[in-house]
Amino acid sequence: MKAIAVVGAGTMGAGIAQLAAQYGCIVHLIDVNDEVLRQSISAINKRFDRSVEKGRMTASERDDAVARIKPAKTIENLADVGLAIEAVVEDIDVKRKVFTQLAQATPATAVLATNTSSLSVSRIAESVSDPTRVVGMHFFNPAPVMALVEVIAGEKSSSASVDAAYEVAKAWGKVPVRAKDTPGFIVNRVARGFYLEALRLLGEGVAGVDEIDLVMKTHGRFRMGPFELMDLVGLDVNLAVSTSVWEQMDRHARFTPHEIQQTLVAAGHLGRKTGRGFYSYDGDHAVPAYTVERRSFYLDPKLRDITTIFAMKAGAILANSTEQLVFCRILGAVLNEAGAAYTEGVASASDIDTAMQKGTNYPKGPLAWSDEIGHRNVRGLLKSLDADAGDGRYVPARLFADAE
Repeated sequence: MKAIAVVGAGTMGAGIAQLAAQYGCIVHLIDVNDEVLRQSISAINKRFDRSVEKGRMTASERDDAVARIKPAKTIENLADVGLAIEAVVEDIDVKRKVFTQLAQATPATAVLATNTSSLSVSRIAESVSDPTRVVGMHFFNPAPVMALVEVIAGEKSSSASVDAAYEVAKAWGKVPVRAKDTPGFIVNRVARGFYLEALRLLGEGVAGVDEIDLVMKTHGRFRMGPFELMDLVGLDVNLAVSTSVWEQMDRHARFTPHEIQQTLVAAGHLGRKTGRGFYSYDGDHAVPAYTVERRSFYLDPKLRDITTIFAMKAGAILANSTEQLVFCRILGAVLNEAGAAYTEGVASASDIDTAMQKGTNYPKGPLAWSDEIGHRNVRGLLKSLDADAGDGRYVPARLFADAE
């Protein structure tokens, strides 16, 4: 693509614009807010300056890349554009208005892509006369750094449009994966268990914020624990995605947003960006800011046995019984959602595993991990947890339910 448009000059839009300009594209960076545009251009310039300082690009390359970014306040005069990427607020009505304008301002051959993280690509596409042009291109923040791009085919997306988006992502040095237009796509669906099961454990008084994070980092070898990651992303952002997926998934129990997170968001404790979330960031080191009342719990002998087997097979060899329960519940929820996404045809097994490793830095792809543990062991854990919980959130996905 010689020229593209990016609508929305916030953090994500600016990151995509920087990436495209770095790879030789003329970029029409569009935002209705002059100040947002000014700040975005300034931030992009500073990041390019740092790249020069670190020897990643020459001063001449920086100057050329900066010159390729063309700020604008309105969606018009985009006759040279082959791809337009929308990166505005996660509001479907706002996005549909943007797409209506893009369809009129761009050539009929241009691909129109939404960067939505969880909204329906197909519903957004209804706002244009030719929905075959519309696809999803879900970048991860920060876009110039994170490797993954989810390329989503809506109900009416043409294979040519999807292929074009996929090839652009590759040309920009990214690792693209293909996904169907389903709630949360791959990453934001499969990752719900990582966050929500941790919140349930916290609410039940099984373990504290820092203890749960430490279990997943030490025994699961995750780069960050669930509460650290929610604080980094922003509790409001994480809650909004959980709520969106829950609503679109007919409010299934396994996606139900947790009241602890809702309470913290209502209080304005949104994580690192406000100085407090699950942790407080006032001092030199983050300390837990949400305390939990510990409660004793009874572990059925059958469930205890299967958690031990599952934990050992999954690599948590040195975990004690409480750590095993924490580890198994969180990992079990992740594996089950990955299994459900695969059997529903959301994406291939390799793309699901790649997405979770490149998009969320998981130590292993969940489906490869479930193969190592054994599908019968995964099913045994889920069935035992389901019998204990009684709300249907652990019902094994068909991939595991059919295991011999």
